[in-house]
Parts: sequence; C-alpha cells; structure tokens
Amino acid sequence: MARNTALVALLVMSLGTACTDDPLPSMPATGSGSGSPTSFDPPSSSSTTSEHPTTTEPTTSSTTSTGDLSTGPDGSVCGDGIVGDDEQCDLGDANANTGACTLECKHASCGDGLVHEGVEQCDFGLGNDDSYNGCRPLDCQYGPRCGDGVLDVEHEICDRGELNGTGVTDDEFAPCSLMCGYFGRLLFMTSQKFDGDLGGVSGADLKCHAAASAAGLPNANKYRAWLSDNFQSPETRFDQWDLPGVPVILTGGLIVADDLLDLVDNGPHTGIARTEFGEALFKERVWTNTSAFGEIFSIDDHCDNWLAADGLLQARSGINALVVEDGPEWDSWRAERWWTSFAGLTCSAFAHLYCIDDGFVLEQED
Repeated sequence: MARNTALVALLVMSLGTACTDDPLPSMPATGSGSGSPTSFDPPSSSSTTSEHPTTTEPTTSSTTSTGDLSTGPDGSVCGDGIVGDDEQCDLGDANANTGACTLECKHASCGDGLVHEGVEQCDFGLGNDDSYNGCRPLDCQYGPRCGDGVLDVEHEICDRGELNGTGVTDDEFAPCSLMCGYFGRLLFMTSQKFDGDLGGVSGADLKCHAAASAAGLPNANKYRAWLSDNFQSPETRFDQWDLPGVPVILTGGLIVADDLLDLVDNGPHTGIARTEFGEALFKERVWTNTSAFGEIFSIDDHCDNWLAADGLLQARSGINALVVEDGPEWDSWRAERWWTSFAGLTCSAFAHLYCIDDGFVLEQED
C-alpha cells in the first residue's frame, strides 16, 4: 500500500514539471491552426520581408505620378492629345494661347484675352469695346484707330494708313504723321492785326506764341515771326533755317513749299491764306521788312525796330494771298514774291504777322 502511494506521488510530480517548464512549444500549434498571428506573435523583420514582397513601394509611386498629371475626373491630361470630359479641345503639343486650342484645353474665343493668330487682331478681354482705339467685342478686330486709312474727324487730322510717318503724300496736302497729324512746319497769318509798335522782333515772336497757343497748336512757344529789323532777319535768327524734306504747310494741311529753303528759293506754291484758327483771308497786308530771300529789306524803314506806331514812319509789308490763283496778277504775286515784299505801309496802320514753327521735332517710330 505504501509502495503504491509513493508511485502515485512520483507520477504527479513528473506531470507537474512537464506542464510548467516550457509552455511555448504549444503556441505555434495554436497560431498555425488559425492562419493569422496572435498578439503574442508580432512579425519579425524577416517574416515581413517574406510575407510582403517589395512590389508595394513601386506600385504606390506609379499611382502618385499619374494622379499629379490628371486634370479631369476621367484621368485625362490637358496636352495628351485626348479630349477629356472637362476639356473643350486637346491638340497635344500644338496647344497654344495663340492657337485654336489654348494651353488650358479651351477653344480660342473673342473675349478670352488671348489673341488667336490669323483670326483675331486684338483681344482685351473684358475691355473689348467699339470705341476709338478699341477692340471690337464681336469679332476681336481693331476698331477705329490711327493708321486704318479712314479719317476720324473727332480724333485725327489726317490718316493715310500705311503711308503715315513715311513723309509721302499723294495730293497737295501734307503727309500724315505717325500720330495722324500733319507732318510739316506750320505757317500761318495771325488773325489779329497790329500797328508798327510790336515790342521789337522779340515782341512779335511773343504775339506768334500767343496766337498758336490760343489755337491749341503744337510747339506753340517755338513759333517765330517772319520779320526783320535793322540787324536781324529770319535767315539769321531762325534755328531751323535749313530743315530739308519737312514741308511748310498751312492750317488745314495744304502745302506751301517743299521746305523752308524752297519757300525762299521758289516762293510759295499757294497763297498764305489761313490764320491760326484756319480762317481763310485774302489780300491782307502783313508786316515783314523781309526780302524774298529771308534777308533784311531795309535798314532804315522798320518802324524804329518795331517799337513805334508813328504815321511818319513806314516799313515793308506783303500781301498774303489772292482769291484767284491764276492770271497775270497771280503770276506777279508769285514771281515778285509779293507774299513777303509788296509795298511800304505807314507804321500807324494795322497789319498781320506771319508765324512759322521753328521748333519742329522729327518724329521717330518706336
């Protein structure tokens, strides 16, 4: 009996030792049966590598790259040559903001602020309008503007289209400037008359300035009177005595001479019949004391150097124009240079002045 009891005790002790010495060997069997790791079985680096191959990273990179290029819900890309759901057009590499399909894959249209070459002349976007120098909103063509060859009397003095700025004219009127004004040195007769007390030659120049300014003429303070005293004349005091190729013109654009030297050498082509305001006057007397060649006519008769309105003194005067530019009188007016030297006039009388632009600026195209 005692022996049996001892055997039972020994058996119990052996079983206890087997259950407590190494419990882990039973764990894999449980994990293997479920097919998934437990909280006690975190994957090692080696097991991760074997169970999750390195194809994951390249796959993620490829997906990101495609997403960055896509501009439409269907994955289309503007510029790929395929018209996507949110694109109006796509010509691939031919997309251009100057072409039929823009860089945003939209059809070129008047008002988009982009100029479609060969189709539109201009496009100011929301600024398109039909005003002068505007861009027509209907077809994106230029509206009325300087250089279109059509005279817009509210904004232009002349417009010869492509001839503007070339110095070329096809009639008796002056060439057009790049700004659609007349190209030439303006010569006018003052609308106002003065006695012989002009305040000297410099005083006469100031009267020309005032007249030009009142009429809104350019270079108003650069005009000089065609006038001589006993020691100076237009030939000696004009800054632009020799300015070849610049015609001398009247208000209204009519050409008087090809240039100032032509006026002196050959006389005016036509009468100087326009005032600073464009009024036409004929057979008016003009103070000059100047010969046909722009020189002093008399060193004695000049109204005391244009400082005296004395009836006992006199000075040379001219006749500005004739009504009929034909016949013997007209021939004499031209040949004998009556425009600048016709006859003496008492200094108490009233006469006009000739004024010429002496600060002409040759325009340059940008």
